[in-house]
Amino acid sequence: MKFVVFGAGGVGGFYGGLLARCGHEVVFIARGKHLEAMKKNGLTVKSFKYGEWTVRENEKIKFTDKPEEAGKADVVLVCVKSYDTEKVAPLIKEMLKENSVVISVQNGIENEEILAEYLGKEKVLGATAFVGTYVKEPGVVVHEAAGLLEIGELSGKISERVEMLVEEMKKCGIEARASRDIRYTLWKKLVWNVAFNPYSVITGATVGEILSLPESREIVKALMEECYKVAEAYGVKLNPSIMEKYLKSSPDLKDYKTSMLLDFERGKPIELEGITGALIRKAEKAGVEVPYNRCVYGTVKLMIAKRNGTI
Repeated sequence: MKFVVFGAGGVGGFYGGLLARCGHEVVFIARGKHLEAMKKNGLTVKSFKYGEWTVRENEKIKFTDKPEEAGKADVVLVCVKSYDTEKVAPLIKEMLKENSVVISVQNGIENEEILAEYLGKEKVLGATAFVGTYVKEPGVVVHEAAGLLEIGELSGKISERVEMLVEEMKKCGIEARASRDIRYTLWKKLVWNVAFNPYSVITGATVGEILSLPESREIVKALMEECYKVAEAYGVKLNPSIMEKYLKSSPDLKDYKTSMLLDFERGKPIELEGITGALIRKAEKAGVEVPYNRCVYGTVKLMIAKRNGTI
């Protein structure tokens, strides 16, 4: 199969690296110094679970910053940050064949809607990556926690194409699973993201540190509870056990810095709008109060403005 990984950062580099190591044709779309390093030295993945390997350009592997060079693909993995979804969606159209699928492997609950608007709902699959990855330096991706990739039809039904994709990914060592209800899965992921990502920016703390104090643990719990209420307003009743699990720090998340904190520390744009902003927008439409999330959202907005020197 031919895969295009649109956004070869931590998540895209990790999953794309596994697919490439497995022998699939993979085009990695990246930019800047990360792209330069991959073209020169290849993409190196360092995984706590799978070891270390390097993917180099050859007749099956391509690194580029020009989407038009990707050609036609069987599967496009969209791994860009949520704030870039609207920008890249129109560029994907030329990569699609009649039976191609586009999988949103992103944070947030609005990306699939945006992609479907540009590409057609029948082409788009939703996915959630419960994985801890980051770009350590240009050309080097580190996988330090978890790894589950759940994929599902926007209709919520299990389909043959999803089952086939999941099986193909499993052959490559990817911990993949077909979601029986992708809306449920996306909201389940948002519960974690909306709690730990923005609050870690405020505190500068790892997941383990946040959960180590009763006071900070209560704050992330309140953020999660508000997300539960908004999800229920949209017909998604989340199991209480999800929150219980998130509030227990697993060993591989003890020292884990969220992607939002890493981006903030590096002076990069962060996914605040796609995560907390999205929850607040959904809450407003449903008439649900989310004071904890509004407080965190406002605080992080202020921190961004101060960091960027706009106030």
